Amino acid sequence: MGTRNSGPEALRAALDALLHDGEPSTEVPDNIWASWRRSATSGLSPERFSAPYADDGDHDGVLVRAARPVLNSLIDDLASTSVGLVLTDRRGDILDRWVPERSLVSHLDRVDLAPGFMYAEAAIGTNGIGTAIAERKPTFVRGGEHFADALTALACAAAPIIDPRTGHVLGVVDLTCWTRDASALMLPLARRAAHEIEERLVDDTGFADRVLMTRFMRERSGGKYPMLVANGRLVIANAAAERLVKPEDESRLRSHAEEVMAGASAVVVELVLANGRVAVRCEPILDGSVAVGVVMHLEDGTSRANRPVLGLAGLTDTERAIADLVAQGLTNRQIAQRVFVSRHTVDFHLRSIFRKVDVTSRIDLARQIVSQVTTR
Repeated sequence: MGTRNSGPEALRAALDALLHDGEPSTEVPDNIWASWRRSATSGLSPERFSAPYADDGDHDGVLVRAARPVLNSLIDDLASTSVGLVLTDRRGDILDRWVPERSLVSHLDRVDLAPGFMYAEAAIGTNGIGTAIAERKPTFVRGGEHFADALTALACAAAPIIDPRTGHVLGVVDLTCWTRDASALMLPLARRAAHEIEERLVDDTGFADRVLMTRFMRERSGGKYPMLVANGRLVIANAAAERLVKPEDESRLRSHAEEVMAGASAVVVELVLANGRVAVRCEPILDGSVAVGVVMHLEDGTSRANRPVLGLAGLTDTERAIADLVAQGLTNRQIAQRVFVSRHTVDFHLRSIFRKVDVTSRIDLARQIVSQVTTR
């Protein structure tokens, strides 16, 4: 197809043609055309623009710690330019930005390219951040190549940050400027920064393993039932799990841990291991918003049938602290600030607390805690 030298009028005319008859245009690069089609299929319209606001990204997790020295160096290099720098997580949630030019700051605020907002392609259409995530490769989107009319004054060069342990996208480094100031050098700069962050993430695997071991020690002290922690490199099982898990099962468990880490959500599955079928309840182990491993609670048919409710006595120290704060009426955000974790982490702890105590609401949990105190 065509080159990136197409004028803004030709590009907008090509987008209008796509929306009406879907015919490809020689004026539009292949990757932009494909992204436009995905945007249109998502039900988006160029004239309507609204970036979702979440404000739940973690600002001090593994990704941010690995990125900070790299981006600080890049900020120094960009100080005398009109190019802004943006860091996002894997969903396109903007974690931070640095912009040297005041007029550009004002414009980025108007189009919600600011911390707390999400720039996923499915939410706002073709853009450097969202399209880099969707295609898993560096992407340069200039002016009229954006899907939304509101973004056509900007040029964005973005490179995805790939987790060296799992191969999944962790976030994006994005360089943004006025379209008139765009330079072909922006994409190599973004790509280099993403690569340097990935190298720092490799060096940070020791830290991730320490987070994994800390969670293992905490879970092991909370009960005698089969449990292990795992990621793409390690499987660590307690004594009760060793009768269910054999050495030949480790590759299967590591692979499943990576799948759960990619989804970063609690799941219950049935795995076929060397000793037979085992029900596995999985919860990601998070450092901020980044999954560094998975805790797996194992149950064969016998243990599942006879397993009692653990009650408040079965909570770990962290779980009990969170449960007490729930009983005091604090919200997840307030609890997160009090115990120095993210709201996602509080949510995962609450799920575990509800299962152990056999309750389904915060009110029921508070009642149990109050009842325990009054009967002492």
